[in-house]
Amino acid sequence: MSNWAVVAAKVPAAAHPRLQRLVGAYSGRIRLAAPRKSKWGDFRWQAGQPSQISINRDLSPEAFLITLLHEFAHAQVHAWDPHYSSPHGPEWQSRYRQLVLPFLTPDIFPPALLTALQRSLHKPKASCGADVALLKALQTDLPKRGQTVESLPAGSLFKAPSGRIFTKGPRRRTRFSCVELKTGRTFAVHPLTDVELVNPPAHGR
Repeated sequence: MSNWAVVAAKVPAAAHPRLQRLVGAYSGRIRLAAPRKSKWGDFRWQAGQPSQISINRDLSPEAFLITLLHEFAHAQVHAWDPHYSSPHGPEWQSRYRQLVLPFLTPDIFPPALLTALQRSLHKPKASCGADVALLKALQTDLPKRGQTVESLPAGSLFKAPSGRIFTKGPRRRTRFSCVELKTGRTFAVHPLTDVELVNPPAHGR
């Protein structure tokens, strides 16, 4: 299956004219990946072999497009900036901005997402999940979520997807400082992490 055949059905139709040229210029392989909680996509390369971009197959069309452009930026940095200092450093940020800008139109992205994406370009994050405002905008069309860390009152006990129990603490920049009940260690927890509220044990008289 060609790269365009993989991509075309997964992105907004209005993006096709611009995106088809980018996909055609990419010499590696694009494939769909099973859903991954740790990431939405990746770019891999090995000396002497074509590079590969994988994108989670369960993403919304808008999230798929943004993730694909994110990985294209990695491919360009790898090909054209051999002395880059870090994976999401200034070289990647510059190429990502250049790739996203032509797609910032209301026929491709709904208003709230368009605004969030425009703002995110000031200093692009290493992933959509690291940009809380952008992640919220991407999730507006998804089924209603359960409880998140952000939705809980301060001091609440909650169970994380890992099964560990935490106490919600104060917000520190983009994440909450939460203390694991079992170890007493403090972790920075993403505000949109799906959690289960834990009722504290009742104290008898």
